[in-house]
Amino acid sequence: MNAAPTPTPDQFDHPSTGQYAHPSTGQYETPQSYPTQHRYSQRAEEDPGKVLGIVSLVATLSTFLGFNFIGPVIGIITGHMARKRSQETGFGDNEMGKWGFLLGLVFLGLLVLGWALGISFGIVGGLASLMAA
Repeated sequence: MNAAPTPTPDQFDHPSTGQYAHPSTGQYETPQSYPTQHRYSQRAEEDPGKVLGIVSLVATLSTFLGFNFIGPVIGIITGHMARKRSQETGFGDNEMGKWGFLLGLVFLGLLVLGWALGISFGIVGGLASLMAA
């Protein structure tokens, strides 16, 4: 008759906590320890002019809410600061800062043009009423 193989005494031993059997040797090893750094705990380097760029664009667009003079002026100043900070640290040009700066200049130019036209029409109208009298 064919006899079953007899088990060895350590064949059914269970590994202690924190160990596992190595597949090629059958020996128990402790697991490797990995660094405790999590990839989510490290914050990616951000553009230092990012917040100023957002402030610039929002301040410039506040022209549509009635801040006709102060909005574009704040937009121009913060847009220039945002672009400068971004370029100094090597992030390239700050797009929101650039748009806030350019739109601030356009809106401020339109405001000055409107004032100039208003004043000139007022002067012409006043002179015309004096000539008619």
